[in-house]
Amino acid sequence: MEYRKITIGGKIYSLRVAKGMTQEQLAAILCVSPAAVSKWERNLANPNIEMLWSLADYFECSIDELVGREEKCLEKVGIYDSKKAQLIEVAEELLECSEISRREGLLALDGYMKAYKGESKFLPFAIRFFLQAFMKRIDFELTFQLLNNYVETLPNEERKEGCMIAQVLKRIASGENPQMLQEVIASYVGIGYWEKLEDANRRVRGKKNREEIIGKYREKKLFSEKTDLLERFETVGDFEIQVILRNLDDETLTAALCGASGKIVAGFLMNLSDILLYFVSEDIDNWKGTEEDILKAQRRVLAIGGCFLPE
Repeated sequence: MEYRKITIGGKIYSLRVAKGMTQEQLAAILCVSPAAVSKWERNLANPNIEMLWSLADYFECSIDELVGREEKCLEKVGIYDSKKAQLIEVAEELLECSEISRREGLLALDGYMKAYKGESKFLPFAIRFFLQAFMKRIDFELTFQLLNNYVETLPNEERKEGCMIAQVLKRIASGENPQMLQEVIASYVGIGYWEKLEDANRRVRGKKNREEIIGKYREKKLFSEKTDLLERFETVGDFEIQVILRNLDDETLTAALCGASGKIVAGFLMNLSDILLYFVSEDIDNWKGTEEDILKAQRRVLAIGGCFLPE
């Protein structure tokens, strides 16, 4: 059983570890064999509905939460929002594409996209499609009409990003000035976020570098003795941390790190891009929550990344 890439086995594992229990101890409480618990946690078998009720009652959570379907209940604070942050990162890439095009010509974008490591799937596709159409001398308006058709096939949550890419790319191809491109991008990203982007750029590229931002957390103490659930991630590598981050929502990341020690916070922050590092840092500084909020968030991190921890 899996929901949004988080398996029920990971949930059971994280809840058990959070209580400091062995598989044998949990099995004894539920009157099942340790082998059954082991199979649940490795997703080789699923507990039946009666056992789900018992697990939910014991861990004091709902069945929906146990299978990963809980609604977000942490209050959203700060400025960071994953969808907006994605738009901002794509906006940055589009502005860079504009500069490259003006300096070196449109065909130089092909080389730039080959080194692209961002999250957007549509951006490299759109640029590749446009360049191929350009080389084949396909009518300019027809090219972008077809590109807009591709935008319509995107999932709803990606369509706004796709529209922005198509609109800005068309203007880059037309040689429009950077100031006008910024206005077009701002209409998609939003004024508030555009201002934050400019502020972030000033800080990250100017007065504050990555190490200065991360450094202020290196001596951070645990929120409490109980909020140490992430301390074992100290031995986990960057690749594994990045996998966890890709499957983690922003509220959970903020709350979980607010309870962790400095070495853990630094390890996670080092794997964020410059802009996201700035946004998440602000969220941590502005976060106001409880110990229970932190523990719930840290359990969710364990559910996602528990498989990377040593036995």
